[in-house]
This record gives sequence, C-alpha cells and structure tokens, in this order.
Amino acid sequence: MYMILQLYKAKYLDDVMMALAEAGVEDTIVLSGESLSHKMTFSMPLFAGFRNSFGSEKQFTNLIMAIADEAQIDFMLDELKRSDVKFVDDQIGKIVLLPIEKTI
Repeated sequence: MYMILQLYKAKYLDDVMMALAEAGVEDTIVLSGESLSHKMTFSMPLFAGFRNSFGSEKQFTNLIMAIADEAQIDFMLDELKRSDVKFVDDQIGKIVLLPIEKTI
C-alpha cells in the first residue's frame, strides 16, 4: 500500500515520524505545504473577504508519504496512542492507503 498521511498539527511531526520508524516504515518523504483555502485567502484579493470563514487551524500541513502496509499503520497509531497522541480522536491528520499494482 502507498500511504499518504496529511498532518494538520505540526507539533506532532516528531511523534509521527518516530512512530513510523518504530513501525518499520522506511524511505519516507516529508513535505511541508500550505492549505489551498489559506493560500487563496491571503494571496488572492478576490477571496480576502473569506478569511474568517475558512478554518484557521488547517493553514499549514505536512504530507508524509511512504510504502507501508495496514499492519504497520495500525502499529504506528498504537505507538502514538501509547505516547498520549490521539491521532484519530483529536483529528491530528488523515491517512490514505492506496493499493500498489506494481513497483519498479
């Protein structure tokens, strides 16, 4: 599976990276970015009036991508829970697992 993890709260980046390492997820890519709604409201004058409407808690995000299986992701979430990081309950981010048909 190909994992795409979108982390909304940057303060948990170290915790998530350590949990992924503990789960054996290797060759991980970490990207930093800005949400589209934040970019639009602050870079495009047409949308400046919507600054208060868009959620301010998701202004910036980290994308973490790697090849991982479901068991590794479950292990990572358990490790985070043991560290008192409630990834799912506190809506710290989202994880998408995509099937891989072929790796070259």
